[in-house]
Amino acid sequence: MTTTDETTTDETTADRFGLSDRPRRASGLAGLARKKKGSEAPAPEGLDAIPDPAIAYRDSLTDVDLVDLDLCEKAVRSHHATFWETGKALDAVALRHLYRARYATFDALLEDWDVTLADSSRMRRGWPLAARLLPDVPKLSRSHVEALLPVVKRYGVDAAVTLHAMLREALPKVTAKDITAVVRELPGLSEAADPTDAIRHQAEKILTEPEQDGEGQGAGGGDADDTALRQAVRQRARQMADELKRGRMSHQELTRTLTAAFADIDDPRVYQALIRWIKGRESKG
Repeated sequence: MTTTDETTTDETTADRFGLSDRPRRASGLAGLARKKKGSEAPAPEGLDAIPDPAIAYRDSLTDVDLVDLDLCEKAVRSHHATFWETGKALDAVALRHLYRARYATFDALLEDWDVTLADSSRMRRGWPLAARLLPDVPKLSRSHVEALLPVVKRYGVDAAVTLHAMLREALPKVTAKDITAVVRELPGLSEAADPTDAIRHQAEKILTEPEQDGEGQGAGGGDADDTALRQAVRQRARQMADELKRGRMSHQELTRTLTAAFADIDDPRVYQALIRWIKGRESKG
């Protein structure tokens, strides 16, 4: 009788918790656990793993702020963190005033974390640009970002992204040296001009117009000829870019390619063609 009561009690308890069919229920729970585990979102990586600098700071720090501060410190102190990850971490610490948890000022934090104010400013200015470029340039170089920082400062992030896209279209391989050369020639932003339109126009001019060395300039009669020559070069460069199935060819690349072909000892075709062209011009003159 006691046994029967105990069995009844056990069954009632099992029924109450839905465990009367133990093997099937256990299997269901295991399947649910596997399903839940498989549906978890992957852990964020790269820039996405760095706390958001745009969150407004409060009068007092929350537990979330303290966790974010630890994440930022880990990113800054890590030898494996990228230039832009470090910049985003420092931006979050500065804009959200997370440094208040341990330091009186942001400068005091930088000193303890062994980061100069100049480096901090450069990295903080660079990370939003990197975030915009990375989807199109997964193997983005730090040197590219740093070379574009003057553009970010004078024109803004959108303009810097536009310039990098134009260079990728115009050159077979973009280098930091190429970026720096173009940036050096940008005249700057005039009043009321749209930054992105301005840099597109300015860069197009730099990339397609022949460099002027000062010869034939001024009041002489060669100005019209020089203008006609520049227009002819631009037209020819566009034709070459079309035949190579590229958006455009910069004058810098064109000059470099012609010079290399002219100096090629193993393949003298360009050298010989130029001699024939010069002799033909002289005979007509």
